[in-house]
Amino acid sequence: MPSWISPPPPPPEHPLIRSYNSLKSRIADLTSLPPSVIDILLPSITAATATLTLVYVYRNFFKRYPDSNSLPPQFFRRKGLYGKVVSVGDADNFRLFHTPGGRWTGWGWLRQVPEGRKMLKGQTIHIRIAGVDAPEGAHFGKPSQPHSSESLSYLSNLLTSHNVRAHLLRRDQYERIVCSVTMRRQGILGLLGFKHDVGLLMLKAGMAQVYEGTYGIEFGKRQGMEEKYRAAEEEARAKKLGIWGLKGKYESPGQYKARFGGKEGPFTPSTTISEKGKENTGEKVKGKRSVSSSSPAVNVREETRGRRRKVAPETTVVKTAKIRKSEKGMK
Repeated sequence: MPSWISPPPPPPEHPLIRSYNSLKSRIADLTSLPPSVIDILLPSITAATATLTLVYVYRNFFKRYPDSNSLPPQFFRRKGLYGKVVSVGDADNFRLFHTPGGRWTGWGWLRQVPEGRKMLKGQTIHIRIAGVDAPEGAHFGKPSQPHSSESLSYLSNLLTSHNVRAHLLRRDQYERIVCSVTMRRQGILGLLGFKHDVGLLMLKAGMAQVYEGTYGIEFGKRQGMEEKYRAAEEEARAKKLGIWGLKGKYESPGQYKARFGGKEGPFTPSTTISEKGKENTGEKVKGKRSVSSSSPAVNVREETRGRRRKVAPETTVVKTAKIRKSEKGMK
């Protein structure tokens, strides 16, 4: 190349390479590590951080939890589950199929929610709506409460095949997940409207009452929900809507459960009796005949106890055998 032609300028340094070199020089100044060690540590730390971040994002936003037992304990009072209601079992609880990410992750157009009891077995979360108590249906031989079928129909029409968000609060004694549930209802011209609290909708329609239990009552994380719930109940009571329009004395679901739950009484375990004690008291023991201490056989046995046992007379056959044995010994 002629001397009068200048060489081409070097290509500009890539911004990522420039940032990496700047970071490496700062780390070298702070730690006095050689550049070769920094070239090994820095990519390793970056890859580990990126992996942990992806795992966290997946577990918290994109992982599907099939049932209530798979929910991590740290989710309660912190996370909400988005999913589709596949069935309504009672007037205050339902089954949710978790669809994390909703339509953004393909649910409804790339991935479909399974249908049928066999396909959904073990794949749904049992949700109990927080803060409300609806009339009880017929279960385990108990009669249903008045207006239970109407409340069940209302909740079924409201939630079945709709997407809801359930904010996890706690587990109840039946291993259901107590949640404050919100949903979007269609607005004007079929557009999605505002979010609605499902429990509040039921109270306004007179399909349920405020939960009156003394333990585990929940109204969600939002402040002022208890006041809204009680105001909605009073408004429905004044208008005699739903359960408040029933004739006769009203029995709340809590009173209904207490009335039927008190029949069985507390469980008292039976006292264990040893086999020796059972034999002495005349109780039945497996493999042995039970004889009462007051029976005639026992009395006769006690009377003959201590007497000399009578010896049966020898028969002719026994005498003949003894004679032959003595004759053989003499020979």
